[in-house]
Amino acid sequence: MIRRASPLYSKVKLLAILAVTCLEVVQAQVGTALIGAPCNITRNRLAGTSHEFLSACIPQAYCDPTTSTCLQRGCRTQAFPTKNDSALPPFCGSGTFCPDEGDQCLPLQPTGGNCQMDRDDQCTPNGSTSAICLKFTCFLANVTLGNTCVVDNNPYIGYRTNGSQFANIVSRDNCQQGLYCDSQTLGCKQQLDFGADCLADKMCLSHNCGTDDKCHLRAGTVQRIPFWQYIITGVGIVVFILGILIGLFLIHRKDRAQKQREIREYFHEQTTYRSSIIALHTAARDRTSSLYGDSSSRLSQYDEHGNMIYRDDDSQRGLMDSNRRMSTDHSRRSHLRNSMIAEDDEDEDENRAQNRGLLAPYGESRENFDQETPRQSYDYGQPSGSGSGYNAVPMRQSVDLPIGAGTPGRPGQGPYNDPFSG
Repeated sequence: MIRRASPLYSKVKLLAILAVTCLEVVQAQVGTALIGAPCNITRNRLAGTSHEFLSACIPQAYCDPTTSTCLQRGCRTQAFPTKNDSALPPFCGSGTFCPDEGDQCLPLQPTGGNCQMDRDDQCTPNGSTSAICLKFTCFLANVTLGNTCVVDNNPYIGYRTNGSQFANIVSRDNCQQGLYCDSQTLGCKQQLDFGADCLADKMCLSHNCGTDDKCHLRAGTVQRIPFWQYIITGVGIVVFILGILIGLFLIHRKDRAQKQREIREYFHEQTTYRSSIIALHTAARDRTSSLYGDSSSRLSQYDEHGNMIYRDDDSQRGLMDSNRRMSTDHSRRSHLRNSMIAEDDEDEDENRAQNRGLLAPYGESRENFDQETPRQSYDYGQPSGSGSGYNAVPMRQSVDLPIGAGTPGRPGQGPYNDPFSG
């Protein structure tokens, strides 16, 4: 049982132990005498720091008091008393014990007999009552509550992690189980429960008085964690992981929105720039059309099948037409006026062709239309399905007519009359 002493008492004890240790160091040839070598029985002692038995002989031998020579040990108390033992001495049987010297097995000592320090195994118990060695004397641990008891305080030296020393006082007594002997009153008292105030380990049922002067659980007690702590720990881990995931999601969404905004601004800038260029081209073309005539009139032509078609030059400029509507009102009116003039010119061309016999009158099929102009190389158009006119035809394709003598520049052919010339 460990008991903390007062600071002054601890310092005195520490100085005494250090003095004994220094004395042990200066002793010559201690514990080095081999078996058969001479030895001095006066060197048999207990170490001041650990209370270990020491002699002038090696650990495998003991100093015989009769011959003052080191002899082979005759018994042992530990399974492996030394490191390199080729032949180990035997254990002692029932009713006997092996002393610290290890010379031979001796019978157990009765109550009141002599014993070596803390060697309770050298005393004879009384039935269920255990025996204890206190102050080198055998006692029975059967003193009841409030009766006089015997206490034996032995200091032991411990070492901290930084190498410094500290003293532990082990207090032993002959009180019954569950009692302790008060060093001040020398009477047996009840040991304290968990959490009670204490000054020494022997005062607690757990024999563990903490640094906060409270009785703690016995050393080595298994700690059982409540189930609700497992639940709280698991929930905390899940919440922590979810928090990380949500945070990463928000950061990613913010970054993605920033990139999308930059891309949208870039394309808006490019679209605005392109629209500005198209608007400039449209304005320039409209100014040119108003000065030099209609640049987007419809032209009548003949296709390879001889069908009349209309081709609108603006049909290839869908994007420019859509942007042209964004021009000024004056440009719109000029474009509309020029388109109407072009349609009137086209109607005059068709009327002129009908008057010259090149096109059938409105609503009449070409099968019923008699004309002198050959049809080997072209067709004059067909009525539309709606009966409201003719399909568009290509304009001014060369007509291969074998008529008369050649015209200058056209050998072997007759004069060619342009059906659309005035």
